[in-house]
Amino acid sequence: MTLADRLKAMLEERGYSQGELARRVGVTQGTVYKLVSGQAKSSKRLVEIAEALNVNAHWLLTGNGFQYVEQSTELNHTAGRNESGLTPETLELHGGVSLTLAGEIAIPLLPDIESAFANSPFPFTAYSGLKMTLSEADLKTFGVDVDKGDFIGFSVKDDSMAPVMPIGTRVVVDLNDKQIIDGKFYAIDQGNWKKIRALYRSGSSELTMRTYNQALYPEEKIGMDDLQILGRIVFSQRGM
Repeated sequence: MTLADRLKAMLEERGYSQGELARRVGVTQGTVYKLVSGQAKSSKRLVEIAEALNVNAHWLLTGNGFQYVEQSTELNHTAGRNESGLTPETLELHGGVSLTLAGEIAIPLLPDIESAFANSPFPFTAYSGLKMTLSEADLKTFGVDVDKGDFIGFSVKDDSMAPVMPIGTRVVVDLNDKQIIDGKFYAIDQGNWKKIRALYRSGSSELTMRTYNQALYPEEKIGMDDLQILGRIVFSQRGM
């Protein structure tokens, strides 16, 4: 299914006309028509369109991940609840990651990808800065190996992954998960340029790197030996 197919299916499921969806999002009906007809492959307002349909923007654009917001809302709401530091009832694990008695994981939160990976090799020997808190149980439901993972978080500072991961989105990277799975998101280092990209195998020793904002950041092919995979992105939360 394409974006157009998924959008048409959701309009039918919600009982919305193209005009009604346009009104809810605050765009012209022509904008919606171009998406439904397949003339447009994405939109700067895709996140708002997904919110109006109560589905996840990543699913709407790619067909991957959870379809409905209800399936991931509980995980999203746990993020960022305790950003002033650790609570008194915490157990320090590794790499600055802590586990609370409530079964939550406090993960170091850095300002951007450059500062997140400036102190490698990991783990951090000590970290007392900002942290974001996620539910251990909910991370496991997303297939994250909490027991073996080594996590770090940072805020997105460029628009290469907009509209799904716009500027200000907080992401969590599992530093121990570097296995390439087509279509998954990874933090990578390409010639000292650290960035987020979706990776696909396009040959025995070649990868294709993709963004959502392909008008400004077009698809690239690169040899596997020409980049370093820093870790897989296992969680993201748009900035409020």
